Amino acid sequence: MKVQLKPYVAVLLVAGFVAAPAIAATTGENNSSNQVNKKPAHSKSLEVAVASLEKEVASLKSELRANKSRRKQAVDSASDPAPKPKMTARDIVNLINEQRTYLPFDIDVPGQAFVSTGPYVGINIQFAGNNLIVNSPSVNTDVQLLNIRKKIIEQLNAMGGESVKEPYHSHLLLSGVVESQANYTNHGGGPSTTDIDVTNMSLDATIFGPSDWILGFVELSYDNSAPIGSQFVSTSNYRVSNSRVYVNKAFVTIGNFECSPFYSSFGQFYVPFGTYSSVMVSDPLTKLVARTKARSILVGMQQQDKNAFYGAAYIFRGDSHAASVAKVNNGGINLGYKFSVGFLSANLGGGVIGNIADSGGMQLGTGFQNAEQIKHRVPAYNLRGTLSLGEHLDIISEFVSATNRFNMNDMSYNNHDAKPSAFDIEAAYSFPIFGDKPSSVGIGYGKSNQALALGIPLVRESIVFNTSLLRNTLQSLEFRHDRNYAASDVATGAGNTPVPSATGKSDNAVTAQFDYYF
Repeated sequence: MKVQLKPYVAVLLVAGFVAAPAIAATTGENNSSNQVNKKPAHSKSLEVAVASLEKEVASLKSELRANKSRRKQAVDSASDPAPKPKMTARDIVNLINEQRTYLPFDIDVPGQAFVSTGPYVGINIQFAGNNLIVNSPSVNTDVQLLNIRKKIIEQLNAMGGESVKEPYHSHLLLSGVVESQANYTNHGGGPSTTDIDVTNMSLDATIFGPSDWILGFVELSYDNSAPIGSQFVSTSNYRVSNSRVYVNKAFVTIGNFECSPFYSSFGQFYVPFGTYSSVMVSDPLTKLVARTKARSILVGMQQQDKNAFYGAAYIFRGDSHAASVAKVNNGGINLGYKFSVGFLSANLGGGVIGNIADSGGMQLGTGFQNAEQIKHRVPAYNLRGTLSLGEHLDIISEFVSATNRFNMNDMSYNNHDAKPSAFDIEAAYSFPIFGDKPSSVGIGYGKSNQALALGIPLVRESIVFNTSLLRNTLQSLEFRHDRNYAASDVATGAGNTPVPSATGKSDNAVTAQFDYYF
């Protein structure tokens, strides 16, 4: 309401000019005539009018001040933000449903993405003697992943104080390794060679969820073999152009070690026939003979106590076959027991497989990949054990052998049916250098028997020094002495095909290796 005061002020001024002479005249007349107590009628009416106008002006001024105060309050209230409405239960449900469908982040764990990195599966960087195993066994990867997820949940529970449930989230864990080597090899009976090479590159993707009973794993690996004569068809010997990447492992595992010791896996992976752990840079002879990768179905049990039994059974269709066509004709059983008593801890186990002809060493070494139909299947067995004395001394031992002989047309040794076997034993002592850098010195001895057709040495003796100067890295320096089969030994592979004759001499190699795990 806008109040106009100018008309009222004008009236007051006019009244003042008129009333002042009249009052003065009246006062003079009263003084002269000594009629002081008498006032004219029109003077009283003017006084009443002035008083009425003054009262009205005061009322208008009061109303003006009130209007001004109300306008200020309106401006102040307009500048303040409106109070936020409270979120209802339906709003929360709608937000969760929207997040499940659209949002690329986890509202339950603000600031964390679905994709995270490391550590490399099977490699522990923290200090401990058996953590400095250079060649990750690559066997029982599914068990390692189930244990990793269990430890993650235990860590989250410890931080949050209550059970962590993720009913619909999937999380991707990326990890991998880049490995390079520089080596010098003195070939017995031949010229020496030197080389610098990228010997391994793997990128692993582990998918946890969305159910806490399922996980997936994919490993992409790099092939550093020479283009000519490798699985990769090439007409060039330019090896850098042969940096092909292939799927090494791909499988799904169903299990939850927080609730049950039982699990199952299906896909492409190394079946649990042996473990082939080693502190050396070079592969143990047992691994070269018997490690087997297959597209398989597996069921297993891994007790979660400190002293516990474990086991697994698996089936797969082997590449080699005795029948006219390939079928699901191979499989095996793996059993073991791990325990700890005082400063002593151990893991003892063994296993059998239906046909060792499906191992990587047999397929590539004897030429079975070109002649898969064999006269009969050859089962094999494996015995192994690891022993840790305190925190510094570790002993690894493994033996693998065929249970019966191959037919001469499939694999022979010195004009007889071959019965290949291999043995490996290693010892490592761990200690810190430069204050807190974990390091170890290891020695190893391996021996094969009737395995000339696989192209491996008769005896392998090694000594190695491992250390970790930078976090998530391993540096190794190995000296290896290989004694080959005698020059008088002869062997044939698949289809009675002769293999290169042995020299009977020894090879010596010095290898420096750098591994970066992420």
